[in-house]
Amino acid sequence: TYTQWVKQTIPVNKPISGIKFIDSLKGWACTSIGTGGANYAYILYTTNGGTNWLLQDSSFNATYGAICILNSNIAYCGGYDFTSNSANLKKTTNGGANWISIPTPTNMAIGDMVFLNQDSGWSCSSNIGPDVRTTTNGGLNWIVRTSGIAQQTQRLFFLNYNTGFCGANSFLYKTTNAGLIWVLIGNFTEQVKSIFFPDQNTGWVGATGAKIFFTTNSGINWLTQTTPGFAGTTTDIYFVNSQTGWGGGSTSVVCKTTNGGSNWGYQLDTSQSFRISILDSLIGWTAQFGISRTTNGGGIIVYTGFVNNGNEVPVKFILHENYPNPFNPATTIKLDLPKSSNVNLIICDMLGRELYSIVNEYLRTGSYEFTWDARSYSSGIYFYRLTTNNFTETKKMILIK
Repeated sequence: TYTQWVKQTIPVNKPISGIKFIDSLKGWACTSIGTGGANYAYILYTTNGGTNWLLQDSSFNATYGAICILNSNIAYCGGYDFTSNSANLKKTTNGGANWISIPTPTNMAIGDMVFLNQDSGWSCSSNIGPDVRTTTNGGLNWIVRTSGIAQQTQRLFFLNYNTGFCGANSFLYKTTNAGLIWVLIGNFTEQVKSIFFPDQNTGWVGATGAKIFFTTNSGINWLTQTTPGFAGTTTDIYFVNSQTGWGGGSTSVVCKTTNGGSNWGYQLDTSQSFRISILDSLIGWTAQFGISRTTNGGGIIVYTGFVNNGNEVPVKFILHENYPNPFNPATTIKLDLPKSSNVNLIICDMLGRELYSIVNEYLRTGSYEFTWDARSYSSGIYFYRLTTNNFTETKKMILIK
């Protein structure tokens, strides 16, 4: 019951490089060329939420990096063709019954791609320095538009044909005139690997170093958010509303927030979450080494620090009993803090050996909770001790596997 990202069976042993669902049943995914075995990349298709995946297309000595689904009939899939030294760009107008190759210029590659309708789209590549291109005739012709961008480009996000964002190394650029001019709005310490803006002002940028950067004023100011569980990069990001969002990465977890990113926790995901496709607060898919699906929001969120869970001001300090108790494999510890304090939490076994600690975390007045993930520990009795400036208390909890 702990992980609610359920792994699905796919017909190929290739890393998934793109995934998109248009409803709870119908979706597409594409793969990279991978390593070893046949030098093919594939397009996969499902009509039952991923219970069964079918092969729709294969490309020899080529790879895919992005897939764009406009409706149940029209879709684009793009990558790179090693034989022709050009983009591997394919389009379907009949739901994937036929995928038709679209010729592209030599030296063009597609690392990321956005289509706004069946004619107008954008692509970028990280192979040849600054490379952002636009098409208004379904990919038959591409125009380079990189004015203002000096770095290697890697990710795109567009609200409409005129307004979009481009990640280039550790910089984020914005255009409001269809790429004629790109303006720098973010200069980070990490490389930009994913972008999500629900409107022109509010946005999140996923980056290397397990970082997410957040703005509410179109990049004039940025706040740094840290995602737990990721060793490297936030490779994909998506919000269903202003509060609830997921962050993907190349590890066996997917990160989730329910308060706009002020706190990020994680959920277990054995497929890994290099790419994500989220329909709503309950239904979504993650993909890299396989594809996983959730129908209940992904299950429990594990946090690595205290999370504020209320607006009321407590009248006294209370360390609550953990819940559930007994538990397997995670439990939540809640406390009420009547005044701002430095808080220490230590979890230890029956021999007094320290297993987990939060040291000198400054918390303002309020109610907080912390979820302890004990999946790597054996059944038994454990103790948690919480200490503030003028209060300390120890309680017992039981892990049963």
